[in-house]
Amino acid sequence: MAAMAVSEDGLTEAVCLPDKRFVWAVQWHPAFSFRVNEDSRKIFKAFVGAC
Repeated sequence: MAAMAVSEDGLTEAVCLPDKRFVWAVQWHPAFSFRVNEDSRKIFKAFVGAC
């Protein structure tokens, strides 16, 4: 089952499929914000761990 993050206006911001090895879809660019955004760093750490 998918896990989703939804904004107050109903826009889907992120989707994750936790029963898969690594499936994430996000509505921002973690590669551009990982230096200042902890959530972006967590996505990269999870990706490296899945590799």
